[in-house]
Amino acid sequence: MGGGFDVFCGLPLYFALKAEGKEVFLANYSFTSLGLGPNGPLPHAVVPVTPDLNAQPGEYFPEYWLSRWLVTQGEPGTVYALRKVGVQPLKGAYEALVRHLDIDTIILVDGGTDSLMRGDESGLGTPHEDATSLVAVNELRGPKKLLACLGFGVDHFHGVSHADYLEATAELTRSGAYLGAFSLTPDMPPVQKYKDACEAVFQMMPRYTSIVNSSVVSAIDGQYGNHHATSRTHGSELWINPLMGLYWTYHLPAVARRIQYYQPMLDTVTLSDVGLVIERHREEVTIRPRVNIPV
Repeated sequence: MGGGFDVFCGLPLYFALKAEGKEVFLANYSFTSLGLGPNGPLPHAVVPVTPDLNAQPGEYFPEYWLSRWLVTQGEPGTVYALRKVGVQPLKGAYEALVRHLDIDTIILVDGGTDSLMRGDESGLGTPHEDATSLVAVNELRGPKKLLACLGFGVDHFHGVSHADYLEATAELTRSGAYLGAFSLTPDMPPVQKYKDACEAVFQMMPRYTSIVNSSVVSAIDGQYGNHHATSRTHGSELWINPLMGLYWTYHLPAVARRIQYYQPMLDTVTLSDVGLVIERHREEVTIRPRVNIPV
């Protein structure tokens, strides 16, 4: 849901559901500049990415390198890339995918936990893509809609207070929308495939190793504290910890309804529109003081 490598955070779920006999598809809000090409029955905002596309080693294109890796595992090689757009075209893209693939459930996966920020916190992290995805999917009619967050603690890198995240989870618990958390452990076959996928794609994009996924993998492997798996984080202090390997799960509509700027998001067409909505909201709302976890 948050773009870039977030689709990798869904891979443990993908392989676990496939092992149960479910038909599962992967899509990702893409950070890559996607060229124009035939989409068949799908709208412009959706690009089916397959190994047949052309990309150079090292190029930032997580969906493409993931599609290449999936084929080596005997999996279907299509990853649906969603263009960097606002709510209106993104909703249309999801509606088309739901029809095209006969989808009954959508699980948005956040690499990190900032998708639970409602808008008046001291730090929102990187809310643009998360909020766009939440609102667009929540506006769909038909499929069941769920949210899973993986990587507790990684958004400290972007100024998020995880006390705000725990407070939001407590609020969602009171409304019955928090579905619980569960651990990813090294012995799980879906987790092993997730790690293999990350390692393979990191080799193809060495300058763009995912901070979120490398942190999650480090936590799953039992690393702790200021452990750096990629040079991209050198110069900062990390807190790799066992909570990073937990999926936190929610009913998506309740999370979406917490977004304080939900209504103006409905009219956004571009990501620039989304940025203006968030900026205006931050100017109008009283920002709550930062609170750290008192432990």
